[in-house]
Amino acid sequence: METLELNLKGMDLVTQHIVMSKELNAHGNLFGGIMLAWIDEAAALYAMEKIAYTNIVTVHMDDINFKYPGRNGDIIQIYAAIEKTGKSSLTIKTMCISINSKSRVKNEVINCKVTFVCLDAGGKPFPYFDMLGN
Repeated sequence: METLELNLKGMDLVTQHIVMSKELNAHGNLFGGIMLAWIDEAAALYAMEKIAYTNIVTVHMDDINFKYPGRNGDIIQIYAAIEKTGKSSLTIKTMCISINSKSRVKNEVINCKVTFVCLDAGGKPFPYFDMLGN
């Protein structure tokens, strides 16, 4: 547990989900695609809040490492932190934790990086961070 807490240092809790039976595969594990959709949405919300700009799109998910299955009734917590910014892009580091609803045991489910690009009104990449002087 100490390692888990250490890995979350500097990250913010963005959102939480309860794993429901409709989100499970035939073996009782959370579908990976559902987990990735939750991460994409949470990372986008986090990015928009931190940079105060909302016209962003996901361009890449990287370093996707599933480590533990989400199970029915687990609480999934999604944490995020800004890892880096470019001219028009930013990369968000994410980590997801499962909490067993009965035992309260915590496990790292997945970590990955999500890269977003800021768009202008015409849908073209916009050098948002250059305009800020970063």
